[in-house]
Amino acid sequence: MRIPTGLAAAAIAAALSQLVLAVPASSAPPVEAFANLPLVRGMQISPDGKYVAVIQPIDGRPVVTIYDLTAPGAKLHSVGLQEASAEEVSWKGDRLICIFRSNRKEEFSKHIYQWTRAISVTPDAQNAVLLMHDLPFLRGNPYGSLITDLAPDDPTHVYIAVWVTNAELENSAPRNYDQQFLNLFRVDVNTGNSEMVAHGESHTIDWIMDGHGHPIGSVEQDQDLNNHIMVAGKDVGTYSTKGGSELTFEGWTDEAKPSLVISKAGSTGRSGLYRYQLGTGVGAALFANPTYDLNTALIDPNTQKVIGASYVDDKVEFNYFDPAIEKMQQQLEADLPGQSVALLSWDSAMSVVTLVADGPQQPPVYYIFRPATGKLSVFAAAYPNLTTADLGVKKPYPYKSGDGLDIHAYLTLPPGRDPHNLPTVILPHGGPEDRDDMNFDWIAQFLANRGYVVLQPNFRGSSGYGWDFISAGDGEWARKVQDDVVSGVKKLIADGISDPKRICIVGASYGGYMALAGATFSPDLYACAVSYAGISDVESLYYTGSAFDSEGASVWKRRVGVDLAGATPADDQSPSRHADRVKAPILLIHSDKDVTVNIEQSQQEESALKSAGKSVEFVTLEGDDHQLTYAVTRIRFANEIQRFLAAHIGN
Repeated sequence: MRIPTGLAAAAIAAALSQLVLAVPASSAPPVEAFANLPLVRGMQISPDGKYVAVIQPIDGRPVVTIYDLTAPGAKLHSVGLQEASAEEVSWKGDRLICIFRSNRKEEFSKHIYQWTRAISVTPDAQNAVLLMHDLPFLRGNPYGSLITDLAPDDPTHVYIAVWVTNAELENSAPRNYDQQFLNLFRVDVNTGNSEMVAHGESHTIDWIMDGHGHPIGSVEQDQDLNNHIMVAGKDVGTYSTKGGSELTFEGWTDEAKPSLVISKAGSTGRSGLYRYQLGTGVGAALFANPTYDLNTALIDPNTQKVIGASYVDDKVEFNYFDPAIEKMQQQLEADLPGQSVALLSWDSAMSVVTLVADGPQQPPVYYIFRPATGKLSVFAAAYPNLTTADLGVKKPYPYKSGDGLDIHAYLTLPPGRDPHNLPTVILPHGGPEDRDDMNFDWIAQFLANRGYVVLQPNFRGSSGYGWDFISAGDGEWARKVQDDVVSGVKKLIADGISDPKRICIVGASYGGYMALAGATFSPDLYACAVSYAGISDVESLYYTGSAFDSEGASVWKRRVGVDLAGATPADDQSPSRHADRVKAPILLIHSDKDVTVNIEQSQQEESALKSAGKSVEFVTLEGDDHQLTYAVTRIRFANEIQRFLAAHIGN
């Protein structure tokens, strides 16, 4: 998809988007209309309301583009980093902080690691500085926690926590046996220079900031995976993280006397937001839904305070603590009925607001809203070459599993087709602690457009429905979790929607495991299977060669059921250990720079299937990662699936 160059003016973007969305489809759109990277995401407005920064693809790679709202038609300014993709943008006063990520290979060991860096620039994309450039041996930062505190009260500094050795602090080459410490740095956004303000202890895993640039405590993790909250050298709170953390620090409330905010499971087993007092513990609930888990804490883009919460019913719902913001949210939802409306950013005066809305048959559209006048203007459509006529009807499709458990699922029907005896794709999500919903899903809609019924089941182990539902999947990957999916397939057949001889299971990551497990443990049900970055050998997910058990390994052990009485042994849950059972052809796809699920998982499955004399294809996506970050590989991914499905279940 060619990136329009005249998108600088919001009015032009609005006219273009409205025109494209209104034109009925005359023929099936090309693969690129679905599989190309979204034209816009991560929209953030500057505190003065003059500029909007977005992440959009140029030559198939995500970069940051800055628009001047005061000068329609002005030259666009873009910020990129060689061999890296833009991941996140945020404003720090009159400068923009852009975070870039890439997966890289060690020169000698060939080990793949994730590398992140932050760049600060002015709105004209000039005066760019690499944050922390004065630590030359700092190769990367822990992704997801790069900036610890934006410190809104400080006009020139942010705080960054990074793992670094003492040798690196002294600008010496680190050695393999040097211990890394999570240290806290004060970084000047104008120069990029850093100053260490706190040195972590041997077991420091997190810093607790007050939102004003002051570290008030740290989190220390012992070998039993208990986290200790340390303030002034005293342990003021302890909680377990074995098998998954009991609580997560989210930030501070936006009040005269702010409270520390955590997320944790409440008395109903559903997670919510709670006040937390250091030394006292969990306090009153700020948000708790009796039916659904917390989805995210909502953060004010300027103050960085917690101002609300979201959860997922059939679509994502948003609740704000401030009555004025909540009223605006409800007004926008009324203006965009049936869609999930997410506020993204606003200027310091809250005179200009950016938001995105999407729905089952509505790809994401980005808007600019002016509360004083109530004017809502389209900025850009994320998938401008798709029309409503191209998309299938998506609806809830609840059913019961074999043991009577209620399963929430979603069915997308091919546009313009009678939903009777059709080829079908079962599309389990990744995670497994994730879930599907009614919001726009490009891959589900792509498959529906190509003539397939698409079922997306939220099997046990999925998030959103409480801890009991999540834990019900532990140790049941090859048994009850599979039965949850099989029960949905049987209902589709019983309802006359699906042709029982033309059903394929397709998934990515844990969904890829589900596809391989489906073809292996329910071999007569599926005509084919496609696994992208799927898990084939369950035991290799966790490391058992040391007395020390990492938090991540403990989570996977819980999921697999290593210490759970009656759980299926890891070998019996591993598709690659039972390749002889497979009857259907299998397509394996994997990116060669995947650090989430190593490509060896697919290589092992391919080897096992070939040794068993089974039909298998293997496609390697070169240079990409687990998330399919680049357009060329995402498009190839979709093309390979389209080709394989057409060959084995028609369209």
